[in-house]
Amino acid sequence: MVTSSKQPHQEIKKGVKNKIRKSQKLQERKDNGNEHQKDQSRDRKKGTKSKTRNVHYPVGVDHFSTLELGGYAFIDRTLYLKDVFASGFNHFLILRPRRSGKSLFLQMIESFVGIQNYLGKYKNVDFSSYEIGIRRKELLERQELLCEEEEVELLDLQKTWGYRSQHPTIYLSLYVPDPPSSDGGAADFIELIKQRISAIAEKYRAIIDRKALPKVLRRALRMLSNLRTDFPWHTGLYRLSEILAEYYGRKAVVLIDEYDSSLHFTLKGGMHSKVRSFLMNLLSLALKDNVHVEKSVVMGTTRFLKNGMLSGLNNMNISDVIHPGEFAPVFGFSEEEVRFLYKKKSVSNVQLADLKAKYNGYIVGDTRLYNPWSVMSCLEGKNVLNYWAGTGTVENIIEALRKDFSILSKLASVWKGESTVSIEIERLAAYPRSEESVLGGLFWAVLLQTGYLSLSEPYDGKGSTVDLKITNLEMKEAVRQILDGVGSVSCSASSKKLLQSFAASGNLGDLVSAIEDITLASSSKNLTREESYHNILFAMMYCTLTNWLVISEGESGHGFSDICLVPLADQQKTAVVIEIKHRKSSKATASKVPDLDTLAREALKQIEDKNYCFALKKYANVEEVLCLGIAFSHKSLKYAVKYNKIAT
Repeated sequence: MVTSSKQPHQEIKKGVKNKIRKSQKLQERKDNGNEHQKDQSRDRKKGTKSKTRNVHYPVGVDHFSTLELGGYAFIDRTLYLKDVFASGFNHFLILRPRRSGKSLFLQMIESFVGIQNYLGKYKNVDFSSYEIGIRRKELLERQELLCEEEEVELLDLQKTWGYRSQHPTIYLSLYVPDPPSSDGGAADFIELIKQRISAIAEKYRAIIDRKALPKVLRRALRMLSNLRTDFPWHTGLYRLSEILAEYYGRKAVVLIDEYDSSLHFTLKGGMHSKVRSFLMNLLSLALKDNVHVEKSVVMGTTRFLKNGMLSGLNNMNISDVIHPGEFAPVFGFSEEEVRFLYKKKSVSNVQLADLKAKYNGYIVGDTRLYNPWSVMSCLEGKNVLNYWAGTGTVENIIEALRKDFSILSKLASVWKGESTVSIEIERLAAYPRSEESVLGGLFWAVLLQTGYLSLSEPYDGKGSTVDLKITNLEMKEAVRQILDGVGSVSCSASSKKLLQSFAASGNLGDLVSAIEDITLASSSKNLTREESYHNILFAMMYCTLTNWLVISEGESGHGFSDICLVPLADQQKTAVVIEIKHRKSSKATASKVPDLDTLAREALKQIEDKNYCFALKKYANVEEVLCLGIAFSHKSLKYAVKYNKIAT
């Protein structure tokens, strides 16, 4: 299944005047090329090829066709074309985390089935030299000797090959970098999608004989390509598929990329109402009972919108990270495939063990995979870094964690490897209610489907729940960045240094300075209540004080302390109990609310009155407790402190 592209042939030397010699050289070049193709085919069958210094790995290639033309080493997935075109399903919804090769898979389909005149520069893809062509030829050559299983495989391959360059394609990306949340943003998004549909129509309009179309379809094509405002754009994809099916005499293949890009994780209902309405009409009309569509493949990350936008599609094969079906191995690399890619080029400062620890462990159904984007980036860049973690934004996740301490503390526990999270499988298909955000009600399902967590074990198809955990070092770093963000992104390095200094020396000044630093670096809009300060401090301390036990809302004495820090090293004797107060006031109530100094003393008194130090007696190394009462107002703070000996 593995292949690498052709190497450039030796150029003909310039200045050769003898036409016979030049002709001979050209013939030698052609013969050498044919031998190279034969050698390459044998290499593909064997899955091996000699190491070369000229090999590069496809990081950020613009289209499937450039894999072969660009001299890249890559994994050939063309055999999975038969799982689309020989399948009894007409519609496919494939859901995987970002940077897993979804767009490349759609481009492969487009290059395979698309009308060559329409594809233009992307038409030069010789699928006969890919796995699908090689396997088909192999089975045809020994057709009389095939076993029953191989006979079925050949039938599927032949049926799939019959689609080759035969169907008009509609490839539409719904990607936007920022999901719209305002009326203006929604209008801009809808206009952008109209422009993309119009561009597809214009490209077909330039190559077809419009006179061959009925008058009503000629007019519709003209309105589509001219981006007419009086055209009913919610019918755009349906009308375009009708035009193409009429002209080419074959049904269209519709390919939708990033169908859930406009999903807003913190917006109530998950999506702006105008965007939802437009997309629901656009996709439903295009795909549901559309006699002009042969197949459709829809790509995305989450399943939340399926029930809201694609609910009318009954004959749809849904492949997600729990039930991936036949597409389980496609969007990731196996151990064998990583070894193959690694051997393609010498990367002396990267070891296979490094790749495994950093990027392996994503479990899709019952299949364990490497992160493909990170593996390719690592081999091309020759450094084991966090490539995938830097390709997405986590602000929405951070915002949700600042509001919900129970989720924050659970994620922190998962990050440290102390626990897993159990979720009901049906939550992956839930549609956010109008009164809740996606992250508000479906937080853990979001983290699974977006790739920040993985199944803890391969799923055998039994049971209604699954456990989630962090399964590799890059995933761990991505979650650490989220937790750091809850504390403070802009000042995390300074805050960490102060906390680490406190951990080593027990110096109260370092601890207070770290808290001040974290608070000053946080956005004022995130400092609105006591829980906000609590969550920010807890996240930073939990990530930084790795040799301390960081406990939040731990029961002790006659109540629950806000934050408790317990040193794990025997030589460290001082634990810390922190109680937080928040001064909320307006001009009308300012005189009635205690000042920060008074609130800080009240927080300290609460620690003593409720005997929060009691639970620390069970730690043999702890001899004293630093009791710290802190009062906040916006970015200002005051504190009161007292040291108590642990009674033995």
